[in-house]
Amino acid sequence: MAHNPLSLDLLRALDAIDQRGSFAAAAEALHKVPSALTYTVQKVEQDLGIDLFDRSGHRAKMTPAARLILEEGRGILRDIDNLASSAKKIASGWEPELRIGVDTVFEPARLYPLVHEFNEEHPYIKVHLVHGSLSGTWEMLINGDADLILSTDLLDPKIDGYETSRFGEMSMVFAVAKNHPLASNACDWTHEQIEAYPTIVVRDSSKLMAPRTIGWTRQNKLITVPTMRDKIEAQLAGLGVGYLPRHRIQAELDSGALVQVKLNETNPPSEAVIAWRTGVTGKALGWFRERIGAEVLGV
Repeated sequence: MAHNPLSLDLLRALDAIDQRGSFAAAAEALHKVPSALTYTVQKVEQDLGIDLFDRSGHRAKMTPAARLILEEGRGILRDIDNLASSAKKIASGWEPELRIGVDTVFEPARLYPLVHEFNEEHPYIKVHLVHGSLSGTWEMLINGDADLILSTDLLDPKIDGYETSRFGEMSMVFAVAKNHPLASNACDWTHEQIEAYPTIVVRDSSKLMAPRTIGWTRQNKLITVPTMRDKIEAQLAGLGVGYLPRHRIQAELDSGALVQVKLNETNPPSEAVIAWRTGVTGKALGWFRERIGAEVLGV
């Protein structure tokens, strides 16, 4: 079909006629004269070669074809209205999209309720959750692949160009599976004995910055995995040992699936931080900055 005669005017006319019950009442609601609505409907009927109203009775009634157009068209009307509202928001300082880089030390799913709330309020602003690990998370912020990142202060490269805000303390636990040899006497193992077992390490996702490793790095028996979730599962399976964030494994510690091994050395807690580029003041960025905190991420 070279020309599609369906228009927003027709959809609004059909919607008003259906809700108001007559051409006259619909025309009044749309601030038009009845003849204008009649012309809009008849022109489409002529162009499509179909009847939109059955005029054989005392009052014109919508045909099944008109009802189909109306039912499908109401979704279009809602989208158009939302799009207009979103365009106004963007013109007043709301970004068309926001990219949030989530370091693997956090569980991304904990952000889903917050993203859902934002999407309900601002459906035409795209939100992208991007996963990173270690220095790679900060690299996303520095090179512009993320507008906001969630990470820890231990990984902060301490360079110019961004601002940070701390929102919660995180502790790391050296843990092994309940059936691991180290679990039988979790308080009296020497470093040399611990070094007999592979360490599970999350791979740094950085491409340009120097890769980082935090936690237990005393030996060369390493097994690398892509995410913290994989690291937790590998240690639950008894594949190796290493530090894990307490807020991610508290349930496993409580159930006994993981056992904490106490070491002589101390592993000081770190601070969870959010970071954003200096001078960026978008309202979507501000919305998430105000709401992301320790309770949201479970730290």
